[in-house]
Amino acid sequence: MMEQGDDTGREAREPYRFPKNRIEALTDGIFAFAMTLLVLSLNVPEGLRDPSDAVILATLADQIPALFHYVLAFFILASFWIAHHAQVDQLRHIDRAFLWINIAALMFVALVPFSVSLIGDYPDATFAVVIFEANLLFVGLLFAAQWRYAAHDGRLVRPGTDIRRGNLRVMVVPAVSAVAILLALAGWSWSTAAYAVIPLVMRFIPPGR
Repeated sequence: MMEQGDDTGREAREPYRFPKNRIEALTDGIFAFAMTLLVLSLNVPEGLRDPSDAVILATLADQIPALFHYVLAFFILASFWIAHHAQVDQLRHIDRAFLWINIAALMFVALVPFSVSLIGDYPDATFAVVIFEANLLFVGLLFAAQWRYAAHDGRLVRPGTDIRRGNLRVMVVPAVSAVAILLALAGWSWSTAAYAVIPLVMRFIPPGR
């Protein structure tokens, strides 16, 4: 009877473990929704008095900055989604704190279509550029915090997980975002081009086991 009571007390003291498939389903849905909404940042030209091929081409050329930021944001979100699944695959289970960090990160993921629309409409406005880059910075920092929380002292990760490599990889986007913000504040109008170095940096940080 004492052993049964001890087991019951231990179970009551242990934090509740959430099933990983539920957090993956929520994350998949929000990423899919945010990535789909990105296309709304591209405007179809309307009301052209002379809808010739040359005029339509010139109008579309004006949307090159918006198209660039659409493609950029789409692939960055795709990278976050892939990294998130790689992270969750390394976990034994998740707890309440991990879940809330993930939800906070998803809040900023859902905000990306707005910041992309803002920078698409005002590509030369420093404030709009910084808002977009800060949005990606917060997404990256929260996913980094999520990983570091899970990996601290092996709290949630599987045995044998390469924590050091994981720590390096999760800081790439936040570091590039911080550099991009500084470039924007310094007056460089194409500061978002800094994100093009992300694939190159990732090649030198292989994924952990």
